[in-house]
Amino acid sequence: MPQKEKILLTISWYIGLTAFVGGWLIFLTWTACRYFFAFDFFLFEIVGFWWMVVFTWLCLCALGLLFIYVLVNRKQLHKKMLFTTFIILINIPSVLFILDAQHRISNLVFVKLDNQSGQEFKQLMLQGKKKSWKLGDLSEGSTLIFNYDPDFFTGDGRSYSEPDSLKLIFQYHGKNDTLDFPEIDLGSCHTLVLDKKLKLHSVVQ
Repeated sequence: MPQKEKILLTISWYIGLTAFVGGWLIFLTWTACRYFFAFDFFLFEIVGFWWMVVFTWLCLCALGLLFIYVLVNRKQLHKKMLFTTFIILINIPSVLFILDAQHRISNLVFVKLDNQSGQEFKQLMLQGKKKSWKLGDLSEGSTLIFNYDPDFFTGDGRSYSEPDSLKLIFQYHGKNDTLDFPEIDLGSCHTLVLDKKLKLHSVVQ
């Protein structure tokens, strides 16, 4: 006997699939921009928020349509019903994971360090009062993308970095040298240029 109201199953499947694939695509793109380019794709945060809100309601509607389809075809249940139920419900742990990961990533600082000094540096390290971060080498004319996790406190429902006096330590002409590192807001992306006078300059993105 052919199934009735197949369109209900099809709509439910595509709503669940679109919510899952689209949500992960937005999150992974936003994350890649930060880790690989130190670029804050803020538009994706807005799109991701509204995607979650809209598809929460759409997935509830999809579950309703699926329930109606199951009732209509209760005498001939099949695997497609289970697959559709799974693709809809998998969005729940998916959203919880993404929200937790987004919160943790937002408590990092992402920096793109552009070496325009004409020099090559080794063993770069960012040193704070309580923490230090090894950054690796920085070749002449190259850029270094890195992130660090400053201590922070929560106030007014937001996270703020603890005041710190950060120093950028690097090996130059066989000895260690130190530069003052600017204080950067928690969760932001920043571009710094190291010029020929070995001074750090901020670049507005």
